[in-house]
Amino acid sequence: MTSLLLEPLQQYPAEALAPTLAALQKTQTVLPPPHPVWLVSTSVWQQLRSGVIPLWQAACDRWQERPPTAADFKALALEMTHQLPPLDGGELETVFAECHRFWQQQGGDCHLVLTTYLWQGAVDLPWGLGRGTVLNDPSLPLCHQEIEAAFAALVQAKNLYTYWQQGWDFCQLKALILLYPLSTIVASGWWTGRESRLKAIASGVALPHQGIPLPPRGIELTPAEEQRLQQACRGALSHLWLWHRSQTQVWWGQCLPEPLPVAPLPPAVEHTLLAKGIPAAGGQAIAPAIVVTDPCAPAAVAGRILVTKSIPPHWLPLVNAAVGVICEQGGLTSHGAILARELGRPAVVGVANATQQIRSGMTLFLDGHRGAIYQLPPEPLPLLATPPPQTPSPPAVKQLPLQVMVNVSQVSALRLLRSLPCDGIGLLRSELMLLAFLEHRHPCHWLEQGEAEELRDRWVQHLCEFMRAIAPRPLFYRTLDLRPADYRQLLGGHRFEPETDWGLRGVSRYSHCPELFHLELSALAIAHRLETCPLRIVLPFVRSVREVTYCQQALAEHGFTLNAGVELWVMAEVPAILFLLADLAHLGVAGITIGTNDLTQLLLGIDRETALPEFNEDHPAVRGAIAQLIQGAKGHHLGCSLCGEAPARYPHWLPWLIDLGLDSISVSPEVVSQVLSHL
Repeated sequence: MTSLLLEPLQQYPAEALAPTLAALQKTQTVLPPPHPVWLVSTSVWQQLRSGVIPLWQAACDRWQERPPTAADFKALALEMTHQLPPLDGGELETVFAECHRFWQQQGGDCHLVLTTYLWQGAVDLPWGLGRGTVLNDPSLPLCHQEIEAAFAALVQAKNLYTYWQQGWDFCQLKALILLYPLSTIVASGWWTGRESRLKAIASGVALPHQGIPLPPRGIELTPAEEQRLQQACRGALSHLWLWHRSQTQVWWGQCLPEPLPVAPLPPAVEHTLLAKGIPAAGGQAIAPAIVVTDPCAPAAVAGRILVTKSIPPHWLPLVNAAVGVICEQGGLTSHGAILARELGRPAVVGVANATQQIRSGMTLFLDGHRGAIYQLPPEPLPLLATPPPQTPSPPAVKQLPLQVMVNVSQVSALRLLRSLPCDGIGLLRSELMLLAFLEHRHPCHWLEQGEAEELRDRWVQHLCEFMRAIAPRPLFYRTLDLRPADYRQLLGGHRFEPETDWGLRGVSRYSHCPELFHLELSALAIAHRLETCPLRIVLPFVRSVREVTYCQQALAEHGFTLNAGVELWVMAEVPAILFLLADLAHLGVAGITIGTNDLTQLLLGIDRETALPEFNEDHPAVRGAIAQLIQGAKGHHLGCSLCGEAPARYPHWLPWLIDLGLDSISVSPEVVSQVLSHL
């Protein structure tokens, strides 16, 4: 994880700055602004881009043989965006505190300005490649989110196209972000407000920038220069004008009272509806299709829409490499749908005969919102520079009737998680987390090859990233629930997994393979010592009291006790838990977590990979079992949480769960704002 390094502009080495910023640094010594000015160090961008440079170089090699299309730039942008590591807050909290002190002293509205500067060598690059934002009364998470968005904008498709077209070397591109508070009451000589009455502006509006060459003279503009600037701005509805003067130019930006309109759509492209299915993950993608029936290298799927019969969990690298997913099988709770939602890939599942209707190489438009798949003409499409939709921040609420947490398994989800007003990680799916670093090998294969320490170290590293991102909020870590049908496909899996799919689910495996369970607890203990994060250990697929007792003894061997700030919870997904609540309370279990996916599957006798719309979580039998579990937990003084998408999918669930006295729910990150708005 890359940490944010912020330094005052005046103290930054001039030779490490863009030419414009170096000139501004000199101006600041003569006419210092009435507020502090910081910049995000260029080293931050250097660290961020290190992981995406190989992608750019590989793409450029391919484009030497075949000119790139719009779909190529979009696919590369998506892949590079997901490779950017999350940013740790670093010194942002200290800088933010200084901004607040300035606002308190200055009075008036609180505005924070963030502007991206790009340059190569001694040449400034056009500001249109960067990002400028003015935040009104911002919060620390919102500021952090905007800084991450500013860096992500540097690898947008339209910018990648510009780098390629202009012959700029992306590997040598330098970038930093200027950050400072702005008072709309007192204008400095460095920044000038041109409106007679300045009002508060909407959070997150963009600043389109342009430069007007001027002779290096005093900071004040001559009447002729002011007239020239006003002519350049004519025709726009100005709300707040920001100007700053360098040695050779006056830069100006326009803030609008409403967010900038989306660029007009290009002429309609002829398209043919191929198929429809269940919209499993929102978003849209335009790319060539690749039909995959057997596992293949992720590189073969990169930049394409993956079309397959089903997606087992060990296909995680393929889903991550693809720009979209189409499955013949599966429903909203299938593994493919869960992975696609967490990785931010649009997905449509339950598409009958998709692998027969769609051929590899077809150019598709995948609409994950509507569950529709269209065929587009094979000619290259014009590049669309439309920003991805952002989840609106929920309104501030002082106290909610229950806690709202998130379900995660991949480190890539932390970027979105950091800006969400959630109460913690309500479910960390360890068996999916492992797939990110197992290298397609069964975990027992690692043990067999004498690589237990290497596996443990990777485990610890991932756990620490999750703990660091969510602390001081709690993390509910579900211990391994290896599904034989999924892990049998990994290297060595046929020797370690039983032929039946239900025999060694969840905790029942631990006594049969104690080495793996103790390795997991060892990694968890190390991570818990390294990071101060409230830890809740959740046992999966519990079917008997004996299984819980076995796990308690193992946990005690690794120092996990109530005195260590650790709680033991149990997944309530096997219906037998309905009859074990009193025994669990007697053992000292702190609470139960209701897993709606498996509970629905076991109660109704259905397969989560098969789409049967009439058999879902809202079935009377499932709701009846959930009500009994919540009431029983309350009666035995156990905590009670619910994991699954049902509270977001069915509007009547939230008031029903609140009336039952549920303590918390845990949903996918992308629906947190929707749930909070309903609360």
